[in-house]
Amino acid sequence: MRWVRFALGILMINWAVLLTGCEKKQVTQIEGLQVPEGFTIERVVSSDLISYPMFATFDSQGRLFVFESTETNTMGTDTMLENPSYQIRLLEDTDGDGVFDKSTIFADQIPFPMGGEFYNGSLYVTASPDLLKLTDTNGDGAADERETLLSGWTLNSNGAILSGPFMGPDGWLYMAGARRGYAIKTQDGDSLTGEGARIWRTKPDGTDLEWVSAGGFDNSIEIAFMPSGETIGTMTYFTDPQNGQRDALMHWVEGGVYPKYHSVIEQDQLELSGDLMPVMSKFPRIAPSGLMRYKGLAWGQAYQGNLFSAIFNTGEVLRHSISRNGATYSTEDEPFVTATREDIHPTDVLEDADGSLLVVVTGGWFIEGCPLSRESKPNVEGGIYRIRKAKGNQHVNDPWGQAVNFSEMPARDLTEFFADSRPKVREKALEAVVQQGGRAVAALQNLLSSPKEKVRTAAVFALYRIGTAEANDAARSALTDESDQVRTAAARVAGLAKDMGAIEKLEELVQADESPAVQRQAATALGQIGDPIAVDALLRAADGVSDRFLEHAIIHSLVTLGDSDPLVEALTSTSNQVRKAALTALDQMDSSSLTKDQLLPFLSSEKKELREVGVWVASHHPEWSEIVVDFLDSVMGTAELTDEEAVSYGTLMNTFCGNDDMQRFLGNGLSAQNTPPGTKLIFIDVMSRCDIPELPDLWVDQLGKELRAGSDQVRYAVLNLIGSRQVEALNQQLKEIIHNPEEINEFRLEAMKARVSIQPQITWEEFEIVTDYLSEANRSPVRQSAARILSQAELNEQQLLHIARTQLPRADPFMVPGLIETFQDSKSEKVGLALVKVLKNSPENLDNVPQQDLKKIINAYPESVQAAAASLMKEIQKKQSERLAKLQKLEKQLGKGDVGAGRKLFFGKATCSTCHTVGSEGTEFGPDLTNIGAIRSRHDILEALVFPSASFAREYETYQVTTSSNSYSGVIVEQLSEALILSVGPGQKIRITRDEISSIDTQNMSLMPPGLDQQLTKAELSNLMAFLEALPDQLTNLEE
Repeated sequence: MRWVRFALGILMINWAVLLTGCEKKQVTQIEGLQVPEGFTIERVVSSDLISYPMFATFDSQGRLFVFESTETNTMGTDTMLENPSYQIRLLEDTDGDGVFDKSTIFADQIPFPMGGEFYNGSLYVTASPDLLKLTDTNGDGAADERETLLSGWTLNSNGAILSGPFMGPDGWLYMAGARRGYAIKTQDGDSLTGEGARIWRTKPDGTDLEWVSAGGFDNSIEIAFMPSGETIGTMTYFTDPQNGQRDALMHWVEGGVYPKYHSVIEQDQLELSGDLMPVMSKFPRIAPSGLMRYKGLAWGQAYQGNLFSAIFNTGEVLRHSISRNGATYSTEDEPFVTATREDIHPTDVLEDADGSLLVVVTGGWFIEGCPLSRESKPNVEGGIYRIRKAKGNQHVNDPWGQAVNFSEMPARDLTEFFADSRPKVREKALEAVVQQGGRAVAALQNLLSSPKEKVRTAAVFALYRIGTAEANDAARSALTDESDQVRTAAARVAGLAKDMGAIEKLEELVQADESPAVQRQAATALGQIGDPIAVDALLRAADGVSDRFLEHAIIHSLVTLGDSDPLVEALTSTSNQVRKAALTALDQMDSSSLTKDQLLPFLSSEKKELREVGVWVASHHPEWSEIVVDFLDSVMGTAELTDEEAVSYGTLMNTFCGNDDMQRFLGNGLSAQNTPPGTKLIFIDVMSRCDIPELPDLWVDQLGKELRAGSDQVRYAVLNLIGSRQVEALNQQLKEIIHNPEEINEFRLEAMKARVSIQPQITWEEFEIVTDYLSEANRSPVRQSAARILSQAELNEQQLLHIARTQLPRADPFMVPGLIETFQDSKSEKVGLALVKVLKNSPENLDNVPQQDLKKIINAYPESVQAAAASLMKEIQKKQSERLAKLQKLEKQLGKGDVGAGRKLFFGKATCSTCHTVGSEGTEFGPDLTNIGAIRSRHDILEALVFPSASFAREYETYQVTTSSNSYSGVIVEQLSEALILSVGPGQKIRITRDEISSIDTQNMSLMPPGLDQQLTKAELSNLMAFLEALPDQLTNLEE
């Protein structure tokens, strides 16, 4: 016995050693990905078995479909359609060790597949323009049937396109759209067309396609579902970048129209319920992608129900602890996976059946539409990684339910799995029950008395999906459930089923339920069912409502039901909220009977909320100008307006600015001596944005007077308007300012900007005035402004020769690119040779010469000039090929830097703030940099400073707009029906009417001049980098 005990002791010691060894091998960092303490990460597929993975989804057996790119996405949209090269790969783990060891191509020649869902034996895939159904009928791992269920979504090679689909608990396939436009012929025979972004849903057979939510946002990417069926999604551009914000998590609700404000909202004639819907969770420019909700138990209670999102720009996976907030949700957000090196781009995150997470990292192939480096890095491989909890019982027996014969089980036995701890087993059991149809109703009805909330919720969705009258009756009974989650689900399916028998109970819920979420879903359901009998209950429910999501649901359903008579009566209700809801719904419904007399009491109300809704409604009725002018005359007196009033009244005036009464009001208001300067600025902004061909004489006269005698702010605003609208009648006044030495330099240059926009040719005297400002005696912003003016002017041969022979040789590196632009419209051999000569004699400036721009300029000159420039272009090419080495060398030379000193440089010598904002400071010409330190690596920031054309923020792409008489380079900031607005420099916008435009071309050059590293010392550049890297954490501490 002693030897047995000895042997057993040795065995136990060895087992302990093995366990200890396992703990030592627990990996928290791999290939640039770092997981938190207490978790491990491993690669689960070798690089030779995948290409560049983007998204992934499991089938019912645990095989993984991976949606892949095979090359850099620089081929363009047309080529992508004609010769699609993307593919879907099927990975299998044949030995059950958690690592995928078998790879086959399931489908190829697909244009940009943006994810998919495996359902009932087939893979459903969005690959714009199509929603595809792919089926492997013979089990060889390759799809031999490819069916197009729906088609008509616009493809774009930058990836801002239709994504999904995602199977909701209600059995509908949901898809996330982008603002690309669509023209769809549905299977039901309807034609759906539009320009804005949408959240879509359809039945798995492609019928009943409808949009759920809409808006002016750029792109929605992935969707996850709460247990009640509510829809959460990742998206980009709920706002143009400002104050460190751009992207978001959204709670998508039926009929919701979401930010940002964009002309497509009006073009698509979207019905609104008031202001655009609120954002759930706001983020900086992080480019969120994949999204999932954690359903397993393996990670403990703290993680159950958490959302996880893959973040492309920052290389992170974020964890979102989500909680109920009235009729919507809120989240607490923190990094879960972080990047420890550059070029880490997670695009998807999903839960495996055992509770581990898979993270998909796509590699360095994606550059079109990506605001990072424009240089593809195909050598940067993608990968798929598994994250597990390091300690605790990780083993899940049969996580996929492979040992269960679901297809042969009776419904009663299947429903026992609804309480199973394994999410995939629960899902399979539910699908098997639904397949049994009416035979399963009794078993499901029994589940409605289960003590477990999740079981009762699942039963509600299963009953709806069966869809028989008996099943609907059973689902309807859940409207009285004690759980608000179950009641929300029951209301959701009652609306989808258009269950007339549920109206009475839904009316009770919308008015009296203790949960705003249940009220919201009940209101939505009443609109979906479509019986106008519910209008009175909806109006009563509006009384006292302050929750925006509940208010939206009530108003949206009132609009949908379309019964105007009760709404007209409600306009005189004693409840302000009821009056507001009634007015909003009347304004938005198709057959509205709203009159201007009914609107007047709202405009004259002492209640702020009623005045605000009155202004909002009035802005939709340009035919009611007289009452609007009277209202504005009463409120825009001598007192300064609040920021909210300035925005709403400005919008209102802009709506009516083409009307004679409004034009007189604006002109008279601008001329009145007692009009505050702030109000005058609002008037001038309205005049500038007004979408009319020419400004009325009254406006021009008053603008001229303000240019002479207005406040400094007003005078600058007038100059901007003159330049933007090219007001020739004020050209003489501009000349007087330009030639007046008593005016400050900046103001004279602003006048010169406006003057050049009206008449590009300038006199020699004007030319000398501008070139004098190029002197180093002037501050850098003044010199840059002078260079921009010269580049926008049409200079004659003498003037260009002067720049080539006198200005370029003494220009600092930061000024060279702007001065080279002045030569773009000349074809003079003498000028071209002079330009080539000075550049050859200035080798120290070649690093900052924009190669593509210079090549385009030189190619417009005679062959003699092109021949003379050949060696120069080779030298520039050589310099630019050495860029990466230079950047790496410079990065090593930079020190730690002082954040405070860097801030002073940003707003001073480095002139960054003349184009960029940080917080509320700076100028909105280039990208907002408030969060730059949080979303860009040190290398990326330095590259953007030294070589700005190597990277682009997508919303700041440069365009060349050519007209019959001129050519402009800038950023398109607004597209109107009759014109587009081009920002050509800080504070300088040009309005170009569409009938003038002959072409619009994208340019691969940044408007930011290169060479900042040569303008600053190494110590100064270190300080500037320190400030930018510290943002946004140091923003509050450093603001003075």
